[in-house]
Amino acid sequence: MSYLAFSRRCAGYLGRKTNLPEEKEIILAYVIEVLALNAANIALTLLLGAALGVFPGTLAVLLTVALFRHSAGGAHSQSPWRCAAITVVTFPGLAWLALYIVRLGQPFIDIFTLASLLTGLLAILRLAPVDNPAAPIISMRRRKKLKYIAITTLVLLAVVVFLLRELAGVTTNDIRVCISLGVLWVGFMLGGWGHGLMSLIDSIKIVNRREV
Repeated sequence: MSYLAFSRRCAGYLGRKTNLPEEKEIILAYVIEVLALNAANIALTLLLGAALGVFPGTLAVLLTVALFRHSAGGAHSQSPWRCAAITVVTFPGLAWLALYIVRLGQPFIDIFTLASLLTGLLAILRLAPVDNPAAPIISMRRRKKLKYIAITTLVLLAVVVFLLRELAGVTTNDIRVCISLGVLWVGFMLGGWGHGLMSLIDSIKIVNRREV
């Protein structure tokens, strides 16, 4: 379950101090590893965004997607390592794409942001929340609550996009487009194509040189 030596060592140390059974120690090692990978994931994503000169846009995409992760859910890789790799590559890439969309002019930006928000709203209304097969959402009350939170989040982001539109600067247009791209990514991950992409990524076999 755990792949990093340091997570096993940390869990072993904590397990000895608290007299945890071996089963819970294994789970603790996995939790430590996931937390460490998430921290490294965020740091590497922002560092790559900074290296490409799109740090604000990368941060905007990252925050947009993170706001929906708990409430809307969506497809994800079975491997935390692959999830991290996807984030590091995708979010700075979307921020980089935003630079070219901004160059298409204000009318196009307005149409693009509106279309993105509407697409995200339709995806949330139709599909959210998408639960994890390992931890399905059984309660209908909780399902409705999560959908409500996701819709509210989208409405608040739409307000932010509108306010940025009123400022009408190059940087604000870039952030508007990045938020819109983040919403599109959330909608993509809610649907069948997003799940298909993650299944394809999970199906890729990584050959261990020691086994060759």
